[in-house]
Amino acid sequence: MVYDQHEVGSGAILANLLCLNRNLHSPTAAAKILALLTEGRVYLAASTISGIGRGRVALTADRVAGFATSLGIPGGDLAAITAVELRETSGPDDPMAAEMARLLWNCRRLTTAQVEYVRDEADSMLVAVPDGTPGADWNRVRHHHGRWWGAPRH
Repeated sequence: MVYDQHEVGSGAILANLLCLNRNLHSPTAAAKILALLTEGRVYLAASTISGIGRGRVALTADRVAGFATSLGIPGGDLAAITAVELRETSGPDDPMAAEMARLLWNCRRLTTAQVEYVRDEADSMLVAVPDGTPGADWNRVRHHHGRWWGAPRH
């Protein structure tokens, strides 16, 4: 899905950066990435992302900040491009989100099969997090059938 930035403007630029330049190719995948990398602070429906890309849904400070986090671009830079004023009280940059944004950028040239292989390899490295373990000791990756899976922090 390609959004016409000449017709729509900055919403199309952001949607294209996230959907196309990161090889996500769908608003649904982009919505999942936004929610994941912002730790649920920016939880948008795929239709909302599509609406942003088509210029039918307004860009807000929270949405621009979420796109900035997911794209690994400083919020001030995206605010300048979109003419949306960010709140000064926006949360601190999350180093893990920045690292994940870089990883997403690096995966953009991989085929679907290659991404699936990387995902499977990463999944094979996860271990069950022992019950009652402090969250500060583990990187919890996913919750499946009542059990957290992740890797110990070193």
